[in-house]
Amino acid sequence: MAILHVVLAKIDSSRLKESREDVYKHIHLLLNAIPAAKHDVRVGPPLNPSSTRGYDIMLSMQFESTDDFKAYLVHPKHLELMKRYGSLFKDMIAYQVDGSIPKSKL
Repeated sequence: MAILHVVLAKIDSSRLKESREDVYKHIHLLLNAIPAAKHDVRVGPPLNPSSTRGYDIMLSMQFESTDDFKAYLVHPKHLELMKRYGSLFKDMIAYQVDGSIPKSKL
């Protein structure tokens, strides 16, 4: 089963020590350094901030299996990401769904 992993977070501006763009870029670099079988890694701000209820960063990626996702969670680069940026987020939602389900047409 493929796993789609999505995280939404609110950045605490009072703790921000670099630009938001630098945060997005550095998180993306850390995620790409993790060798777990993942695809379609995306990190960035919302296109329409007025509809996000204050969530101002999103990351998503797809894993080939549950084991790949579990390996990602304990990988040193993921732990480094959480240590460096975890306190920057004042609210965070992590959500996983079966990514092998066919996409619906809206």
